[in-house]
Amino acid sequence: MRKTNRTGPFLMVLLFNILINFRLTIPGWILLILSFIIPQYIKWWYALIYFGVFLLVMLIWMLILWGIGAWARSAPPYEPPKNKNPYSAKNADQPWNNTK
Repeated sequence: MRKTNRTGPFLMVLLFNILINFRLTIPGWILLILSFIIPQYIKWWYALIYFGVFLLVMLIWMLILWGIGAWARSAPPYEPPKNKNPYSAKNADQPWNNTK
């Protein structure tokens, strides 16, 4: 797998993550609709709290994934294993390895 140093802007990736997980906001929309139907029991700010918690969880999740990615990129690269097969071509015999 190819390693790249490209990363997307954090805010754009966060918005894409929110778009993918938009179905998790359905209880908040239901709370908002119910606050207009029965306002004496369900207040509109319950939905606001739900949306705020949803955004906070998405932000924390993105920070955790960003931290794991930064930690994984900071590991030193592995050296290639030695070829112990006596019948295979040696590294020096490869055309792309012309170090003579």
